[in-house]
Amino acid sequence: MRPKSNHRGEVRKMKDQGKTKEQLLDELVKLRHRIAELEAADTAQAQVEETLRESERRYRLFAENASDVIWTMDIDLRFTYVSPSVTDMLGYSVEEVMAQTLEDLLTPASLEVARDALAEALAVVKARDLFELELNRKDGSTVWTEVKMTLLRAPDGQPVRILGVARDVTERREAEQALHRAYGELETRVQERTAELAKVNEALRAEIAERERAEEALQESKRQLESRERFITNILGSIPTSLVVIDRALRIVSVNRNFLEKTRREEQATLSRKVEEVFPQVLLKYTRLDEKVQEIFRTGKPVEGGKFAYRAPSLPTRTYYYRLIPLSLSPRPGEVEGGVENVMLLMDDITEREQLGEEVRRAERHLASVVDSAYDLVVSMDSEGRILTWNRAAERTSGFRPEVVKGQYLPGLCVEEDQQKMKSWLTQLTRGQFAKKSIEINLRTKGGEEVPISWVGSRMLNDDRRTVGLVAVGRDLTERKRLEAQLIQSAKLTSLGVMAGGIAHEIRNPLAISSAAAQLLLESPEDEELREGAVKRIHSGIQRASYIIENLLKFARPPEERMVSMDIDEALEETLSLLANQLKVQQVELRKYLAPDLLPVVGNKSLLEQVFSNMILNACNAMPEGGTLTVATLATKAGVEIRFADTGVGVPPEHLVAIFDPFFTTMPVGKGTGLGLSISYSIIQQHQGTIEVESQEGQGSTFIVRLPVTPGSK
Repeated sequence: MRPKSNHRGEVRKMKDQGKTKEQLLDELVKLRHRIAELEAADTAQAQVEETLRESERRYRLFAENASDVIWTMDIDLRFTYVSPSVTDMLGYSVEEVMAQTLEDLLTPASLEVARDALAEALAVVKARDLFELELNRKDGSTVWTEVKMTLLRAPDGQPVRILGVARDVTERREAEQALHRAYGELETRVQERTAELAKVNEALRAEIAERERAEEALQESKRQLESRERFITNILGSIPTSLVVIDRALRIVSVNRNFLEKTRREEQATLSRKVEEVFPQVLLKYTRLDEKVQEIFRTGKPVEGGKFAYRAPSLPTRTYYYRLIPLSLSPRPGEVEGGVENVMLLMDDITEREQLGEEVRRAERHLASVVDSAYDLVVSMDSEGRILTWNRAAERTSGFRPEVVKGQYLPGLCVEEDQQKMKSWLTQLTRGQFAKKSIEINLRTKGGEEVPISWVGSRMLNDDRRTVGLVAVGRDLTERKRLEAQLIQSAKLTSLGVMAGGIAHEIRNPLAISSAAAQLLLESPEDEELREGAVKRIHSGIQRASYIIENLLKFARPPEERMVSMDIDEALEETLSLLANQLKVQQVELRKYLAPDLLPVVGNKSLLEQVFSNMILNACNAMPEGGTLTVATLATKAGVEIRFADTGVGVPPEHLVAIFDPFFTTMPVGKGTGLGLSISYSIIQQHQGTIEVESQEGQGSTFIVRLPVTPGSK
């Protein structure tokens, strides 16, 4: 009921407003109606409040007797009510719970879940109806609860309170987990059983497939066995060897076609017969065939018989080689080996082989006689260079008997400086290189002398084209070297004859100067200054003449045989110095282009100077009216190149192919021997070099000499 003092205040207020009576009566009526409404409202409110109090009593009665925990919280997340069942759930009293916060009651993970749920409810989004939270019990354990939360709002929509119900779902959760584990175990067992069944099924299919393959293999083996039997039967019938199978009773149980043809016998008349009924007694007595067959039955070991001659009726005598082979049974279980069931007699007709062998032996004796009688050295070696045969010429040249050198390495019989060269040559020969190229390597004789030998070689190959041996043929160059030396010396003397005029003029000049100085000295012996000048001129002239004579003697001296490392430019300079006056006499202008720092070459300086003088004199002869001679040296990848280019008459094209042949010359009779270029070609070949000519008729010629450099100097 509202206080009545409020109605009087309103009446007083209307009186003060000075309204008319009618107006006041009207207002009074309205006021009474209003009072009646308010009194009715107060009565209704009282009834509602009574209803709410009754509802609250029933709610508290329900809440305090429910097994679930019912709770309310304000917006600041402080508990305003907790049902007594919280003690059974958490072990805390209601007062203890009311004093705690969410952080105290929830585990960290569940606290995050609760905060997310409250945030969703406050954001007026679709909130979760149910969620699970893990709560801390007083005894330190935890309990899982299923929570339903409702946000209570004022009429204006503002949240004023949170209502929640929590139900203990620990047992249900454990049951679910147990069910999940049981389901997982069941799934694992099902998978394992399925895998086992799959393996069994696969093994069954594999076994079926294996049986099918075994069946196919068995059928194939039967087919192969039948085919092999036919094949073996055909082979036995076709082989050129006579075959006889004998049993323990010395009876013949099987023969092939070749035996029947060779012996002119029928199969019916041969099988089941004893050996003495088939073979002549003389043959059995000679070979003791029956004794050897019985021995094989006792020992189980084959017997290599031997050769015997046999003549079938109406046929010439043939030579056979026979052998006896045991035919054993397969061993039974527990036995090491089976017993001998039969003995097989194999007879090979070797008549033609014996004849061919005799012919081969005769040919070998003939070939050995030819090799032994050869003038050249013939040495056969294995693939590593060890000597196998040593013919009579090799023995005669070296002084070593075949039994002494057999098994030795051929390089060991060469002079020390050529041993590595021989090893390299044999290695290249083994690989199939230089098969047609000769090489000059000196041999050391038993007496310690050196013998120049020109070697050519080849390799012996087997059927697989592999090297199984080497053959080296050597020719003694001693006589050839002597004749070449004489020929070179003769060519030198010929060159000296050509150079005689120039050399005489060259010597005459310093002699004339010396003679004039001597006359002046005789005429005025007291003149000190004149005497000193005359003595110097005489001394200089004599030195010049001595230098010319010394070069002339060097050129005319027989060459030494040794090859040494030498400077090409130095040899050219000495040769040009010797021929300088000859070039002046023949009005030939010399142009030199010598490359500096050329690598040294291995050569004989005297022989190479002979080549250079031949080139220069040839150029002079090609320029009878004078001209220009260009001498140049240059380094190449392969070695050193020397060029002699003249501006002479040139060489006709038809003469180029024969220009290096002995005794070939285009000079008039009596003015040339035709040996100069031939000797030069031979000398350059000895130095492992080449000499070529380029020429155009009427424009001149260029001779090009190429020499390899000293090994290791690159």
